[in-house]
Amino acid sequence: MRRVVCRAAGLLHGSNSVSNRVSARSAGFWWGHDTLDEQEDRRRAAHSKGLIAWTDPEGAVEEKKEFVWSPQRIEDEAGVALQANTATSGYFNTADLFHWMRHKIARPYLPMALLDPIWFREETNKRLHQTLVRSQMFQKERLQMLGPDLAAAHFLCHNNCRVRFRGHTHWTELGPKNTIDIPAIYVPGWYVEAIDAAEALLVYEGLQNFRNLHHLKELDLSYCEHVDEYCMDRITGEFHHSLETLNISGCTKVNWNGFECLWRCSNLKVLVIKDMDHIQDLPLLCLMLLDILPNLKIQGAEYIDNTLLEGTEFQELLDDDYLPKLDAGPSLQQEMKASTN
Repeated sequence: MRRVVCRAAGLLHGSNSVSNRVSARSAGFWWGHDTLDEQEDRRRAAHSKGLIAWTDPEGAVEEKKEFVWSPQRIEDEAGVALQANTATSGYFNTADLFHWMRHKIARPYLPMALLDPIWFREETNKRLHQTLVRSQMFQKERLQMLGPDLAAAHFLCHNNCRVRFRGHTHWTELGPKNTIDIPAIYVPGWYVEAIDAAEALLVYEGLQNFRNLHHLKELDLSYCEHVDEYCMDRITGEFHHSLETLNISGCTKVNWNGFECLWRCSNLKVLVIKDMDHIQDLPLLCLMLLDILPNLKIQGAEYIDNTLLEGTEFQELLDDDYLPKLDAGPSLQQEMKASTN
């Protein structure tokens, strides 16, 4: 009814469409399903995400790598990952109420250390992991200010990792006073070429900070306790075109499912997989990987079973002083006789 009154008043006074929109906006109503403020918020949100324009895919490739970072889209993906990790949907129903009462009211955290030590231990590990996830979440402002490579370098150095930039021979890491000798604003030409994250506490959500590293060639994730098959799926999907050396030694959460996705890395040259005996059928997986990537060098795994030659006619191949023997060729007289015939 109020919309009809406002519209009738506009027509009677002979006001144009602009005055109608202004009066409707001041009244808090609009002729559609939402107000002008809501439409403006949608336009502002769309502009913040960046508009996608149709361009030549083969043209200005290097310029696109340098400036197309999509920080808003990465932030949206990070928000979805955090929501999935915290198991919150934005709605609170009866089931959530009972869950909250059972885990918060009926089981207070500190007293449960004496009443139920096992529950207390699991809840403590869960809270520590959630804290670790929140500390490694992607920050859009950092990417906008530093660019993808410098932003990733600052993130990694503050998480006990080292990076090496292209054209540099030294590793960049956190100094004794929590300082880093790299630019604090965006400077072109700083490209991360190698990452040493051995024994780091990187989690899946922290890999959002690895986006747009187009020049990464070496990655060391050895003995990272939180690296699992989901992390491997993301790493191989992100760096399938550039990664040449990968070290996943001692990553006990990487199973066969995370190992087999290495076939995506078409330029992979060196793979280090020490202390990975927990993977079932590891020799077979190595052979299958070598079938797809014949130039790959695998270090740290015995994927050739020499015991299969024992007791066969090829057992002499196992001898340390074995030299291949060639069969004697035909004599000169036999060759001359064969040529005359």
